[in-house]
Amino acid sequence: MRGIIFFAVIVLIMTSCASLKKKQFTNEALTEKLVTLDRDSISLQGVLDKNRGKQLFVQVFASYCPVSQDSFEDVLKFQKENPEKEYIFLSVDHSYYDWKRGLEYVKPKGQFYYIPEKGDGALGKFLKLKSIPRFLKINKDGKIEVYKTSKVSEKLK
Repeated sequence: MRGIIFFAVIVLIMTSCASLKKKQFTNEALTEKLVTLDRDSISLQGVLDKNRGKQLFVQVFASYCPVSQDSFEDVLKFQKENPEKEYIFLSVDHSYYDWKRGLEYVKPKGQFYYIPEKGDGALGKFLKLKSIPRFLKINKDGKIEVYKTSKVSEKLK
């Protein structure tokens, strides 16, 4: 009897952990408005559509964050080793102007977007955005392969 209960608990724990690995964005997260460098508005779905068929490396950062700043060297190295990927950077800076000013010091190249809702919007809630930097890997079909990692690692390749 103890063996059956133990087995049931293990199965329950394993299945609940598997559900934490999100594979698709919610409709709410996809429709959240982002701001481009030219101050145009685009949804996350628009960004994904623009990059359809490409492997995406996504970093959520803030230009004022020392940990985010330190991560850019690792991102540069990763970009050199993986030039076939498309690089998308989503910022949660305090304001659009802070973000634009802070980009002067960001060395990696890619597509940059500002999240006006920061962690309080649908995208931030979907990502359970509590800390930055945050990295995601999205495959060519738009499915999330790596939902949450706080540093550049082999699993992003």
